[in-house]
Amino acid sequence: MKERPLIPAEQQVAHLAERGVRFDIMSPEDAVAFLRDKNFFFKVKAFAKCFSTYRSSASEGYGRYVNLDFAYLAELTRLDHHLREHILSMTLDIEHYMKVHLNRTMMDDGADGKEILDLLFAHERVRKERMLEERFDPSGSETAVEKMKAIADRLDEVDGSERATLFLEMLHIAEDQTLGIDPEHLERSVSYLGDSNYTRDLANKYGRREDMYVWNYLELVSFGGIIALYKFYFYDLRRERSQEAESVKQLLFPVKALRNAAAHNGNILNTIGQRLQKPVGSIATAAREELGIDQELVALTKRFPVIHDFTALVLCFNRIVSDADARSEKAAGLRTLRERFLEHADYFEKQIELARGIRMLGEVMRSGADAISSSSL
Repeated sequence: MKERPLIPAEQQVAHLAERGVRFDIMSPEDAVAFLRDKNFFFKVKAFAKCFSTYRSSASEGYGRYVNLDFAYLAELTRLDHHLREHILSMTLDIEHYMKVHLNRTMMDDGADGKEILDLLFAHERVRKERMLEERFDPSGSETAVEKMKAIADRLDEVDGSERATLFLEMLHIAEDQTLGIDPEHLERSVSYLGDSNYTRDLANKYGRREDMYVWNYLELVSFGGIIALYKFYFYDLRRERSQEAESVKQLLFPVKALRNAAAHNGNILNTIGQRLQKPVGSIATAAREELGIDQELVALTKRFPVIHDFTALVLCFNRIVSDADARSEKAAGLRTLRERFLEHADYFEKQIELARGIRMLGEVMRSGADAISSSSL
């Protein structure tokens, strides 16, 4: 791989200029300040892939960007930031009302708070074991076994940090062989919360398996743990098979994926142009029928990850969050976000896929706000 030394912001701007990036709207001096004080090169440059370059080797500008001003990149980083904030805010509400829905339904059902967890953990263990059986490739396991035996033989010869290092080597080999699939991951995840100042007391008091009830679990686990319980209780235990129940079930994975991307503060909008591997067909149908979005734009939900997942987020919020104040607040937020997204839409009009992606997101924000504010659950 080519060596890429860390260079000052002034050289970063010069490098962009050599690649054809213009500085007409934002001056080189302002771009330097932006890369030093408000953002950083790698994060900003990631959006450049949304713009065309001269492809012909006979062209004088071969490899250089076509019609790309630095201000366009800066604008995309700002839009991405605003989008991540709204994603996190909406998923917090979704998570909360999933807990409320679970708690209310279990109370009404007279569910046993310990038995539910026993059944959940057993269900997850079996599910992960089946997944491991399907994906495990025994062809490389013999080599892995020999490596682990060799490491085990060395354990008696060392102690302290050296022994810890050997254990880690064995752990890494095991994780490679099992593809990181841990049948007891959900059960183990609660014990990790004792390291945090914000969950230590709760985890120490209720985090032990023998002391835990389902209402403790609701407060202790991550969003993924809530989704696991939600799916298990409603779709496996109660066997809800209504069209509405199934529609929520299909939305949860893309919502979680989008939430995780936003929580890790990674770029999201730069996935416009990437092709989605496995779209959920019902999302496109709901975007057309429930949100009333034009068929031409709806097709983008099957192509671009961010549009697919953001549409799922809005639909999921509309179907799960019942509180009128929360719905009104998020509807207003989506309308404000749409206005911000379209403020400099002219920056992207010559990039067909990017322009259509921004427009579709704006339509999801507009129609989603209308749907959320016009009704309550």
